[in-house]
Amino acid sequence: MGQANRVGKTAFIRYRGGVLGEEPIDDRSTGEPLAVTIGTLQLPRGVEDAIVDMEVGESRTIEVPCALGYGEYQEKLASWHLKTMVENGYGLKIGDVIFWTNPDDGRKMPVWVTEMTADMVKLDFNHPFAGKTLEYWVELVDLK
Repeated sequence: MGQANRVGKTAFIRYRGGVLGEEPIDDRSTGEPLAVTIGTLQLPRGVEDAIVDMEVGESRTIEVPCALGYGEYQEKLASWHLKTMVENGYGLKIGDVIFWTNPDDGRKMPVWVTEMTADMVKLDFNHPFAGKTLEYWVELVDLK
């Protein structure tokens, strides 16, 4: 069918994966397939690229380099903030995820708490998979 002919089509997939060499934490391998529109990058580019080359009913395990996954880790996207300036700042723990409101457009985005001191908290806007090679098992259940 070719990649260009699949843009805009809906792929129904099951998948399981995460960081290469670690236990899969993103698991949609059972139950109803996930519907994704090809070309909208609802999935990491490396996963979407694999789907457009697959036949309905096919499954495969793929490795996704960070450039085709969640990008390189960027130090500038992690910064320290006073706990008093962060909602529930003194109640946070390392590993927590909070939603930060982007002052430019009002969108809420997930932010990971990665370090803290008595009065400061380090918030990381990088995706936890940034800078990492991913491994996913993907099954193309249907294409419409």
